[in-house]
Amino acid sequence: MHKIFANTLFVGKQIISLPSCHSTNDLMAQMSAKKQLYEGAIIITKHQTKGKGQRGSQWSSPEGKNLTFSVYLKPYFLKPPQQFELNRMTSLALLDVVKSLSADFKVYVKWPNDLIVNKKKVAGILIENSINQNGISESIIGIGFNVNQTEEILPTATSLAKQFEQEFDLDKILLKIVQRLEHYYLILRGGDFRFIHELYESKLYLKDKVAYYEDAIGKFNGIIRKVHPDGVLEIEDESGIHRKYRFKEVSLLSY
Repeated sequence: MHKIFANTLFVGKQIISLPSCHSTNDLMAQMSAKKQLYEGAIIITKHQTKGKGQRGSQWSSPEGKNLTFSVYLKPYFLKPPQQFELNRMTSLALLDVVKSLSADFKVYVKWPNDLIVNKKKVAGILIENSINQNGISESIIGIGFNVNQTEEILPTATSLAKQFEQEFDLDKILLKIVQRLEHYYLILRGGDFRFIHELYESKLYLKDKVAYYEDAIGKFNGIIRKVHPDGVLEIEDESGIHRKYRFKEVSLLSY
């Protein structure tokens, strides 16, 4: 069982810890529908059997090696076009955790939902929002963080254990994530979107660098120029045309 975090205001005050479950996001949605959650609630499992990634992909994690959990928030202060603020703050929180372990590592946020360490993916985010006429009534933030996994890991992925050549205490890493997540959430709730935007842009993977991409039209060389407030990615191609993409509309091939 995970202890309730005493050094946060509300995130982690309600923790549901399970040995296994299909998907912490799905379970959280079910509990929310039954009004069983307080804002800041966390559902965490040692073994997620059907973890979800973006647009139906799966997040696979061996039992007891990594962090697979979901956080429940009620960002009523955000309007539907501002949903990407939650991606920004979660990415920055995860980045801070890695940087706290070593300032030497090259750590970046990769649009729209990954954390990159030394050119490899170490964490992924899946955010599912409920929207009503007043804005975002609730948000379920699913996080998969590769911590102690060293075997059966994709060539494009890594873990803290592989990078540091040591194992980590999962509870301590979770606490760091929770603290930074609450930190950025309170900044957003205070309305300082500009600070979050500028910090996110400064940590954006491959920003202002030439890379090889593919979209519905074909393959091309391009340079990421910015991420718009609504989460739209802007890439300048070889012809100087600025192309704009939403989730899953463009893929990075090489760099």
